[in-house]
Amino acid sequence: MRKSDELKKVVDELTAQAKQLQKDGKIAEASDVADKLNAARNEYMLAKSIDDAEKLNFIDNLVPAAGAKLNDRKMQNRIFNKILLGRRLNEEEKAYNEATIGQQEGVAEKGGAMVPQEQIATLREYRRAYVQLKDYADVITAGSLTGKMPALADTTATLAAFTELSEVGQQDVTFSQVNYNIKDYGAIIPVSNSLLADADVDLISILGRQLARMSVNGENAAILAKMPAEKASLSDYKGLTKALNVDLDAAYAGNSKIFTNQDGLEWMSELDDANKRPLLVPDVTAPDSYLFRGHEIVVLPNSTLATASKAIPFYVGSLFDYIAYFERAGLELAVSDQAGFSKNMTLIRAIERFDAVVDDKAAMKAYTVTTA
Repeated sequence: MRKSDELKKVVDELTAQAKQLQKDGKIAEASDVADKLNAARNEYMLAKSIDDAEKLNFIDNLVPAAGAKLNDRKMQNRIFNKILLGRRLNEEEKAYNEATIGQQEGVAEKGGAMVPQEQIATLREYRRAYVQLKDYADVITAGSLTGKMPALADTTATLAAFTELSEVGQQDVTFSQVNYNIKDYGAIIPVSNSLLADADVDLISILGRQLARMSVNGENAAILAKMPAEKASLSDYKGLTKALNVDLDAAYAGNSKIFTNQDGLEWMSELDDANKRPLLVPDVTAPDSYLFRGHEIVVLPNSTLATASKAIPFYVGSLFDYIAYFERAGLELAVSDQAGFSKNMTLIRAIERFDAVVDDKAAMKAYTVTTA
């Protein structure tokens, strides 16, 4: 096992330990573990840099396929761009594509191309700058555009006592079904033809931030559209505490989070207890993150989750149990130079496929806080 992999396990264990101590109210102990966590993170990053460098040296020393250098970013960009634009690959590019990328060779008709994993990684980095509700849901890779997933219905049944040699009683198990119907979600981005004239251009890096923001916005909107419509009112921290402790079944307590917007975070930042102590606590394991009674607060921009008619939205519960997020892996890009002909530009269409479905309705509750 690589040194960085061993240290990653240490970082994960210390993170979980610090979170649990903070949740238990042992702030001093949590701070001590947080100091160890920061040191472990620094050691992990150093080890990872060394391991990555050794990996690159290994790749560079491999025998190139038909003269093509394996670790060649420009070659990867050139092949992807040519396939996307429907241009034929030369012999050197064909050999490299077969050895390392495996994309279908471009044809005269521009039918689109799936973004390679190396470039998808770039998009993932850009996506990390935005709050992604998908990260909190149960993400399932679907093998078809439509389908059904069996799910266990809630039960209060128990295992029954029995005596030796007697027959064990049978219990009925009720199954429910989650139906999904994956849809296409896309956008069209204009790109200068002068830019595309450079075959080696890193197209994904250029489009990355825009694609990432649009993709996250679309996913968040689809998930928010499935949130509970019926909302109860909150007026103080006691109502929020009751939402976590009583309104939700105890089965969801460990994974419950508070989802709100910037206005909601501001309202919570002004909450204090009977001794005038602030109830919003910074998460010792994650800078710029907050906890309430040990539960993570996920803050969406007001532009994504709006405060309508002075009613600040709050959702409390386990999004993992509430939403089943079905996706067909990958991002597809396709091009057309017809519509942008008069402006000397090419239109690039990005498409991803997913569906957000309510799985366990009892796992999420909705509330509003009315402001003056």
